[in-house]
Amino acid sequence: MRRSVILTTLAALALLGAVAGAKAAPEDINGVWVTDDGQGAVEIAPCGGAVCGRIVWLKTPTMDGQPLRDARNPDSSARSRPICGLRVLGDLKPKGNRFEGGWIYDPETGSRYQLSAEMRRNGRLAVIGFVGVEALGETMEWTRAPAGLGRCS
Repeated sequence: MRRSVILTTLAALALLGAVAGAKAAPEDINGVWVTDDGQGAVEIAPCGGAVCGRIVWLKTPTMDGQPLRDARNPDSSARSRPICGLRVLGDLKPKGNRFEGGWIYDPETGSRYQLSAEMRRNGRLAVIGFVGVEALGETMEWTRAPAGLGRCS
């Protein structure tokens, strides 16, 4: 009888340890998101073992009849590529209830930052761009794009 009590106790402890050690998986962030300024939309999708994002819509996709280009890229050979379709985030990996370890590129400045992201209770995606220390970074809230949002070509 004593052995049965010990085995039951060990099994209960193992189950509690497994539950306590389990972390909540992050909410699904895949889909199309309108940026906080409403000027563009980024489609987030799986990319290898991580999550990546590309610009798929621009409020103003052209200037003087020409497609917007990545003119501020520090790499001069990349300055002629169009903004539409540009990969602007990558390498985000789930960690606990959020995504971390990624990067985000800002084509308006040609700058690249470290990135974390997490779903907020209001259904918005908090996108945190930073250099070095996340707490000192900038948080933007993106909203899910409406179903009828067009796509740039």
